This record gives sequence, structure tokens and C-alpha cells, in this order.
Amino acid sequence: MSNDRVPIEGSRPPSAAGILDCCDAPATYPVLATVIVRRRAAPEWQSRLDAIMRGEALPVSRDVLAKSVGADPEDLRKIEEFAQAYGLVVTESNAQQRFVKISGTAAQMESAFGVKLRLCRSRGQSYLYYDQTLTVPRSLAGTVAGVLGLDQRPMARPRDAE
Repeated sequence: MSNDRVPIEGSRPPSAAGILDCCDAPATYPVLATVIVRRRAAPEWQSRLDAIMRGEALPVSRDVLAKSVGADPEDLRKIEEFAQAYGLVVTESNAQQRFVKISGTAAQMESAFGVKLRLCRSRGQSYLYYDQTLTVPRSLAGTVAGVLGLDQRPMARPRDAE
């Protein structure tokens, strides 16, 4: 990893043991991903949220909650600029739900997140996975809480396989 990139904490996928029939994802393979953005820095809200969950305080509106613990619009802007710099298309951005949805090719995603995507086939289905830790430019350190969609391995076996 170069010095200008930092790992996304918790992004190393589980072992790839048992994955068969894989090859490097074709450069033009279409990929959709969702970048999860950190919550706003609002530590005073944690005790209020805990009290609401215990039934000891009244709920707040979605708008109030989003403005208090949703994503900071500046963080969303940084993620959008990052995506566009790698040729990715921003398809949706949501401060309340703390995500930025992006689309592009496997090659663009590999470059943006510093990994090699693999295309695997199992039971007649294709899926992507990566086996390194995702990285982002240092300017986004701590801003990205996760990236969904780059590891598409099935999480459960079909009923007929049990």
C-alpha cells in the first residue's frame, strides 16, 4: 500500500478458502457499490439514543436524528469527488442513511479501493470478491465506514445443498 492511502478499518474479508472457479474480473465488468459514511461527530447524542432505546425518552423525528447523527454533507461531498476522480458515477447520495451509491467498471473499483476483484462461479451464479484490505486516499481516513458490493460471496447455502 502506498503512503498516500489508508486501510478502511474492518474491510478485510473472511478467508477465501473453498472458493473455486475464479479468474480476475474483466476490466469492463459492471460493478455497483455502496460507500457507508461515518456518523456525524455527536457524542452527546449517544446517551439520548440509549435512553430512547430503553423507553426512557421520547423519540425524535427522522429529520432531527439525521441532522444530529446522519452523515455530514461535507463527508458526502468528499466521497462523491473521490468517486468521480476514479471515473465512477454517483447514482445516489443520502445523508440521513449515510451512504453514497456508485457504479463503474471492475477496473475503476480496483483502482479506487486498491484491491484486485475476482469473478467466481458457483452453482450457475457469478459473484465478485476481493481478498485484500480496501484502501482509500489518506484524505478520506476515517470518513468511509465500509464499502458494500465488492464482496458478493453467498452467505448461506441453498436449501437443496443442506
